[in-house]
Amino acid sequence: MKIILNVEIDLKCPRFAWIILTCLGCLDLIRGFAHTFNLEYAAEFIMGLDLAVARDDQLLLLGVFGISNYITGCMLILIGLKARNIVPYVFLIIPVSYILGGHLISRVATSTARLGGLPMMNIYILVCIGTFVAILIWNYWKKKKG
Repeated sequence: MKIILNVEIDLKCPRFAWIILTCLGCLDLIRGFAHTFNLEYAAEFIMGLDLAVARDDQLLLLGVFGISNYITGCMLILIGLKARNIVPYVFLIIPVSYILGGHLISRVATSTARLGGLPMMNIYILVCIGTFVAILIWNYWKKKKG
């Protein structure tokens, strides 16, 4: 992969990386289930939404988010199993997207909801960052050795 200034970055995918990505894909499928099949429970008791106001709109948005969890879950599993050459880059894209998106959203909206899934998502993001750093270290040592 060529980046700015014509510097080539070719990260190999260690076994631990594609296994972790596949596990994150499975976690996204579970999140999708919670956001669709258990929609009202997730909205009230995990997210802490006040469904007395715009109930249907809130449930619709949470459900649509669940659908996107099915898509990302399947994609992460497929990448982990069939496209291992891009696994390292996915571990960079995920936290950058969540952090940038969260920052942009926070500029226009705040929430009084409990956001019960936020601690798990913080761990999810940290796992992605930690795995990306571990991949960089693994690639460095592999090149140094060989």
